[in-house]
Amino acid sequence: MIYPRFKEQGEKGLPTLLAVIDTKLPADLPSSDAKRETLAKRQANAAVALLRMNRPEKVWPLLKHSPGPRVRSYLIHRLSPLGADAAGIVKRLDDEPDVTIRRALLLSLGEFSEQELPLESRKALMPKVQAIYRTDSDAGLHAASEWVLRTWKQEAWLKQVTEEWAADQDRREKRFEGLQQLVKKDGAKAPPQWYVNSQGQTFVVVPGPVEFVMGSPKSEKDRSPDEAPHQRRIGRSFAIASKSVTLAQYRKLAGDKYEIGEKYTYDPNLPVVGIKWYMAASYCNKLSEQEGLEECYEIKGKAPDYVGTRLKENYLNLTGYRLPTEAEMEYATRAGATSSRYYGESEELLGHYAWYAKSSNEVLMPVGMKKPNDLGLFDSRGNCYTWCQEAYDYYPEAEGKEMVIVKEGNIVITSTDGRVLRGGSISNPASTVRSSNRSNGVPTSRSSFYGFRPARTFIP
Repeated sequence: MIYPRFKEQGEKGLPTLLAVIDTKLPADLPSSDAKRETLAKRQANAAVALLRMNRPEKVWPLLKHSPGPRVRSYLIHRLSPLGADAAGIVKRLDDEPDVTIRRALLLSLGEFSEQELPLESRKALMPKVQAIYRTDSDAGLHAASEWVLRTWKQEAWLKQVTEEWAADQDRREKRFEGLQQLVKKDGAKAPPQWYVNSQGQTFVVVPGPVEFVMGSPKSEKDRSPDEAPHQRRIGRSFAIASKSVTLAQYRKLAGDKYEIGEKYTYDPNLPVVGIKWYMAASYCNKLSEQEGLEECYEIKGKAPDYVGTRLKENYLNLTGYRLPTEAEMEYATRAGATSSRYYGESEELLGHYAWYAKSSNEVLMPVGMKKPNDLGLFDSRGNCYTWCQEAYDYYPEAEGKEMVIVKEGNIVITSTDGRVLRGGSISNPASTVRSSNRSNGVPTSRSSFYGFRPARTFIP
C-alpha cells in the first residue's frame, strides 16, 4: 500500500522512530537516487506516528520548505491517511511562526475528508482560512488558503472577494505602492508578495535580483540534452500571474473573435488555449493599456495573426505586462526547490500538483484546482503550456560557477523561429512534466495545448 497503516507505538518504539527521523544520507547521493525516496516515505510515516504519540517536537520542522522538499511533501499527504488529528494541525497553524510550515499545514488540512474533518469543524475553521486569504501578505500562504477554500467548495466566496479587489482601484493602487516600497527597501531579502490587478488576476511578486541553477543535473531522470545546468541571474524584481489566463478573462479583454472547439470552452475558468504567441503579446498590451502602463510590444498586423509584431527596445526595463522570460518561468516554477519537481522527484505525488496525461485523461481542467507551489503559482506544470518571451535556443555555455545573466533577446519576432514554451499539458507524460523541461513552437502556432500567463518587471 502507498500509505501503510501502523499500530500505535509505545514508548519502546520511540527511539526507533526518532532514529528514522534523524537518518541522513550522503550529501553527494544524487537527488534522483531511489534511497532518498524510500527514506522520505519512512520519515513521513515515522512523523505521523510521533504525532499520534503526542510527540510533535520532531515533526513540525519537517514541514519547513527546503531545496529538497520530498519528506515535507510526503508528510503533507500522509497526515490524514495515517490518522493524524486535524485539531492538532489547526492548533499548530495558530502557534507556528514559520510561514513555510504554515503553508504546509494548510495544504495538509485540505487533504482531510468530510469524515476526518466534519463539516461543522470546517465551518468553525472557515473564518480563519478566509482571513489568511484576505490579509496575509505571503504569496505562498495566500495561494495555500485559496486552494483549501476551493477544496471546501468556497468558489463563490473567492470570486466575490476577488471581484471586490479588482473593482477597488484606490485599494489596489495603495497595495501596489506599498509592495514597491517594500521591495525597493529590502530587495531580494523581501518575502514573495501578491496583489490583484484590474482584471481580478492574482500576481506573485518575486523580489530580485535572484540567482539559481537553471536546467537539470545529468543524474535527473528523463532529462533532455537542452537542459544543461548553469548559474542564472535575473537582475530585477518581477511579477508573474499565479494562474494561466482563463477563457473568461481573455474574452473580456482581448476583443478578437476567439473561437475553438467546445472541448476547450466548456467552463469559463478553463485556461484559454489555442493561443498564438502573437495573440498572447496583444493581450499583454491590452492589459497594460487598461492599467495605464507602457506597452512592451509594437503590435502589427490584424487579429489573430499580428504578424510583424516587435518587442520594444529595453523591454525588460518597462513595467508593462509581457510574457515571462524562460528564466523567470523556471525560477517561479521551482519555488526554491532543486528537485526535478517543486514538491520532490517521484511521479507518485504528481497527480496532486499537475494535470498531465495520467491525471487528466487528456481533458482540459479549470485553473487552480491542483495544489500551488510555495511561491503561490498554480498549474505551472501541466494543464496547458505557457508561452515565454524569447526565442528558443540552446543555453549559453557556462563553466563552473560562471553566471549567465538574463538579457533581452532580438526585438524582431520571426514567424518561422520557435519561441519557448514551458510547463507541459494534459497530453504530456510525467517524464516531461518537470521544472526544467523545455519545448518550443513558432509564434503563429495555435495548438490546443498552448496558453499563457502574463508577467511584468516589477522594479528594473
